Amino acid sequence: MLLIDIGNSRIKSGVVEGAGVREFAPVAWRERPLSEVWSSVLGALPPQSRVLVSNVGGADVAEALGVWLARVWSVTPVFARVQQDFAGMHTRYDDPSRLGIDRWLAALAGYHLSRGAVCVVDAGTALTIDVVDQHGEHRGGLIAPGLALMARSLTERTAQLRIDAVQPVTSIATNTVAAISLGCREAVAGLLRQFAERVVRDLGESPAWWVTGGEGPVVCELSNLPLTLRPELVLQGLALYGEHC
Repeated sequence: MLLIDIGNSRIKSGVVEGAGVREFAPVAWRERPLSEVWSSVLGALPPQSRVLVSNVGGADVAEALGVWLARVWSVTPVFARVQQDFAGMHTRYDDPSRLGIDRWLAALAGYHLSRGAVCVVDAGTALTIDVVDQHGEHRGGLIAPGLALMARSLTERTAQLRIDAVQPVTSIATNTVAAISLGCREAVAGLLRQFAERVVRDLGESPAWWVTGGEGPVVCELSNLPLTLRPELVLQGLALYGEHC
């Protein structure tokens, strides 16, 4: 079973092996023609009989995937859809169809892995946090700009200044690039601290914390919360989805 996570900027994929997922190297896809994307992601793999997909990248890249799979492997992909009740988790989202599939899958995997209350941080283009209590109730969460997006928003209309990623900063900044990097890092650190306090108040307990997404390693450096990095969390959620569908 092949698992594909189409994000806003990267495509992650992997295959189910035993109780785990063997993940392949992620591929940045926004800057290349769609006609080339799927050959670069899947071209070296042997044909798979079942393909499960999480897609937040839009209809065009999904359509291109369907065309490639039909032409090369004669397979139709299954696109995961958010379910209000699924595999022991119930979402309280007002309109489950408006909940991002990547958030839902990561929360589902986090809940099953933790076997109790969990906060799942997905640190990609956006930074999201989703909360599931010990009874499997997905309480909802928050959405904020990711670190790189935050930095770019400060510099995209500034002449002769562009930052595509925040830099490590160990002291009060003495130049503009470091100042922006420090500001973005401190903003995320403060967000995590404040939201953790809110979660403990609402749940009455301290949850486990799982972190996924391309900026996950940086986010783990910014907080003294007990953050556990799990890069394959959305793919793990897809594997669970495949087991129950």
